[in-house]
Amino acid sequence: MGLWEIEKQMEMDAAYKKKRVELMLKELEHMLQAISELRGKADAFEQTYGEVLEVTPEYSEKAAAIAHELGITLPGIPFSEDMKEKPGLVERLTGRGRFYDELGLQILDIAKRRRDATGGIMTLAEIVLLVNKQRRTSVSQVNVAKALQNLANAKLIPGIRKLPSGIRIVELVPRELTNDQVAILSLASRTGYTTLEDIMTQTGWNRERADAALNSLESVGAAKVDKSYVHGKRYFFPGLNPTE
Repeated sequence: MGLWEIEKQMEMDAAYKKKRVELMLKELEHMLQAISELRGKADAFEQTYGEVLEVTPEYSEKAAAIAHELGITLPGIPFSEDMKEKPGLVERLTGRGRFYDELGLQILDIAKRRRDATGGIMTLAEIVLLVNKQRRTSVSQVNVAKALQNLANAKLIPGIRKLPSGIRIVELVPRELTNDQVAILSLASRTGYTTLEDIMTQTGWNRERADAALNSLESVGAAKVDKSYVHGKRYFFPGLNPTE
């Protein structure tokens, strides 16, 4: 074989390898698209059948097995079959380790799914409730708080804040709450709702200040207008479930 033939063969080999890489990348793109579509269908499935799964254990177990195979999670069923259920001695002493890492991932998953509904603000008690709905063995509020602190230390969430009312809320998305927003959340933390008039009465603010703070909370989804309320305008806060 002459030099020209060798060069030609090398060019053909290089072109063949390049074509295989292109085909591989296209196949990966199709796979990623399929995974994205699957997760979208899983979210739709949750919205349609989530409540049914929560009250029918026999179907929950079947759905859990399927979800585990697909690498997704569904509400009201265990987050993972091999999740560590309790912290070991060293983990309890240090607040770190596999148990808290897995618990942190579970909390982030809940935060992602509840972000639009709550505006990224939830009570600590509500997070504990949602975490335990997905586990076979309940975890304590102390352990959830430790996992949240680890997430905050890693700069993944802002962290836990104690309102003047005594209720502890968790900020799950990066957002700096103003003093006025915190005051409104504190007023609403006991019942889960408040009105413009209540805020003005309790704080002494004028209408413009109260309205501006409420509108800022509404714009990020933390507050929502209760359209069924007939006496003026009432706001409810989906993330402030008064269970603490």
